[in-house]
Amino acid sequence: MPAGSRLLPRILLTAIAGLSLPAAAKEAVFAFPAEVAGFVRGPRTDYEARSPGYGYSVVYTNGRWKADVYVYDRGLDGIPDGRSSPAVTDEIGKANGEIAGMVERGLYRSSRDRGPIALGGTSGRQLACRTVAIDHAQLGPTDSILCITGLRGSFVKFRLSAPTERRASRKEAERFITGWLGRQ
Repeated sequence: MPAGSRLLPRILLTAIAGLSLPAAAKEAVFAFPAEVAGFVRGPRTDYEARSPGYGYSVVYTNGRWKADVYVYDRGLDGIPDGRSSPAVTDEIGKANGEIAGMVERGLYRSSRDRGPIALGGTSGRQLACRTVAIDHAQLGPTDSILCITGLRGSFVKFRLSAPTERRASRKEAERFITGWLGRQ
């Protein structure tokens, strides 16, 4: 059997297996470039080991915004790509609830859901997004953008936050989100 024909079955098995792997094993499926739209990659945090289904996150910053990119599956199989599945709709509600939980725990003094926003471009249309005003216990008034999509059997959640006084550009945040997705 020629070498190339032995490689194809391996590639197919790897691709199929990747659909049902835990989030920590899926990391190789997603690219986390050193820089995206002026944001520089920071550390990775693994949640999967202590909370199966919660995956991991990678931080990016640009001096104005802090961007957390989370990849997880909450133990669900077959999360469809895009924003319009019931799984993603449910997940954006849960993510908003997690912000409210941070108020209850005292990490935030208050939060106010400002409602949905639409991001431009092909990548932007794949996301369910909301803006949230947060009164952070340490940072004070903070603007936050929350976006979620289904991608390759996982949820990919973007949470970008910046103290309101920095007057960080929403367009900057959008370029990061759509730029990261465009590299996947």
